Amino acid sequence: MDGGIILVAKSKIIKDLANDKVDLYSALKRTKVLLQDLNDEEILKWVNYEIEGYPDDVNLPDYRIVPGQLYGSYIKGSMAMHMKYQNVTLPLGNMEKEYKDTLSSVRIYQSIEVVKEMIKGDNTISYVIPPDLFGYIAIANNDPYMIISSAYIEGSKPQIINIFSKVTSKLLDILLLLEKEFGNLDELDIDIDNKTEEELEEICNKLQIIIYNDKRVTIGNNNRIKDSTIASNIEK
Repeated sequence: MDGGIILVAKSKIIKDLANDKVDLYSALKRTKVLLQDLNDEEILKWVNYEIEGYPDDVNLPDYRIVPGQLYGSYIKGSMAMHMKYQNVTLPLGNMEKEYKDTLSSVRIYQSIEVVKEMIKGDNTISYVIPPDLFGYIAIANNDPYMIISSAYIEGSKPQIINIFSKVTSKLLDILLLLEKEFGNLDELDIDIDNKTEEELEEICNKLQIIIYNDKRVTIGNNNRIKDSTIASNIEK
């Protein structure tokens, strides 16, 4: 093992999370308590978003943007002769790539607990497409006889379920780092008095890397897809 030290978790919260003996929502709340003393806004922001849900004006982490399929009902053909199609896949046609990407993915803003409830049984998460976008979809398919009556994007359930694995993995890495630096975590308290300011800053930097993979959840309007009429209408 190259002389390295193998760290064995001592904290019950880590063992319980690793063995699925505590639900993810509870583990997030406990972790929030542990992180309070570090007073790092970026770290707490991620924990709070997973607990409470992400605001509409926040760029989501990659794991919360899942592949989706566009479905709808439409009539196709001339007035004299036409066919009705109900809840079938809608072709994306010659849309610009940015819009095609938006209409083939689902953004999951809800809290981790709400997501769990939404996908119980055979359910998944879907978003209704507003009627003012139906004409755009038809035009993108170069089909003047395509009259859409309803449309929605349905998220891939396996990819939605994978959100829980991603958050659990990040949470375990956070807790293992906290235990390594501060000792047992069972009292939901960390003693920062024994660390210098530089050491605390380094710990916070490591935690941010675990959470964001060198990316940041930012608020703003730098993303053209996010700001587009299509994206804003779908996500509301």
